[in-house]
Amino acid sequence: MYNSPSTPTFKVTKPLVWTGVIVALIVWFLVFCFRVVGVGDVAIITTFGNVTDQRGSGVLIKAPWPIQSMTAMNVQVQKEQQDASAASNDLQTVTSTVALNYHLTPATAGTVFREVGTDYKSRIIDPMLQESVKATVSQYNAEELISKRPTVEAAALKSITDKLASRGITVDGLSIVNFDFSQAFNQAIEQKQVAQQNAQKAQYDLQTAEQEAKAQQVQATTLTPDYLTLKAIEKWNGQMPQYVGANGIFGIPMNK
Repeated sequence: MYNSPSTPTFKVTKPLVWTGVIVALIVWFLVFCFRVVGVGDVAIITTFGNVTDQRGSGVLIKAPWPIQSMTAMNVQVQKEQQDASAASNDLQTVTSTVALNYHLTPATAGTVFREVGTDYKSRIIDPMLQESVKATVSQYNAEELISKRPTVEAAALKSITDKLASRGITVDGLSIVNFDFSQAFNQAIEQKQVAQQNAQKAQYDLQTAEQEAKAQQVQATTLTPDYLTLKAIEKWNGQMPQYVGANGIFGIPMNK
């Protein structure tokens, strides 16, 4: 009679079961409870959808989802650059390019997340930056926007700083890259500059002519016969002429 070889059996023991359970718990813990917050971020902890805590960079342990969730928010300095259109107080249309440096205030990151979530740039920063630029530009005429750019920048910086501070965002700096005006205004400015240059040249020519006229007048009053005789004596080298002409016809040498 043929006996088939026996199939090896795998016997599950209690120690092996407990080992599997422990490994599964470790994996579950690492996946759902263990988090690392990177440098430059803060972690917003929500419990059943409500903001309950926030943590700085490092390792943290939280309750598993869906009990708790973690959202990282960047608190490093960021840059936003955009074009803003406004009207000056002399009703000129002005388009400016504005660069804003800002960062999320770490202490109030939880409040920002509760109010607007992570999309605070488009919901807070962009509209308030446009509003601040328009309000600032409207206080100056077009020429002042060019000649007083540092003053305009300072005013816009104060405006946006005050607005964003109340919403948990800190402003680190603002610069107005350029102002663009309509073609008609640019032509008017160019014509004005040319007219000013021509006026300055005409004034210079007039002053030069007046000075030359005064110099000629002074010279004419000083050219008396005695003055001319004195100048001739000053230029004489002490030698008598070698030829003396009579009525300009011929001359006789004086030393022969």
